[in-house]
Amino acid sequence: MKKPILISIAVIISLLFAGISVYSAENKNTGFIFEYKKELALTDKQEQNLKDILSKFQNYVSDKQKQLNSLQTELSKMIAERAALAKIKAKINDIFNIQAEVNYEGVVSTRAIENELTAAQLDKWRVIQEEFAKNYQQARDAASKAQEIKK
Repeated sequence: MKKPILISIAVIISLLFAGISVYSAENKNTGFIFEYKKELALTDKQEQNLKDILSKFQNYVSDKQKQLNSLQTELSKMIAERAALAKIKAKINDIFNIQAEVNYEGVVSTRAIENELTAAQLDKWRVIQEEFAKNYQQARDAASKAQEIKK
């Protein structure tokens, strides 16, 4: 009886952290813009400013991930020890608050990057991002179909 409960708890905890993990994984390629330096005609100063913005954001996410790992450990222990539901709820809220902070900082960093680009560069960058998103979605769809075929 305890094994299914522990498995359920593990699934819940995994879902709680899926948001930040996916966000972090997607943003590990923050150097993506630099692959288009020539196409965007980035100046050396712009490149350095963008690197600074992205480095600051990556460090922020790394710090928050450490906090989340600690909170996850605490939450797992609380659940295993059958702590009061109010305390568990508070811990879950702490986790969601950190996830919200990371998402907000992602928006702040995106705006800072956009502010570094000229209007023409920003237009080009948006086209590049749209094309990348389209190709990424097509690849995901193909992978999903391949998984369905295997079943």
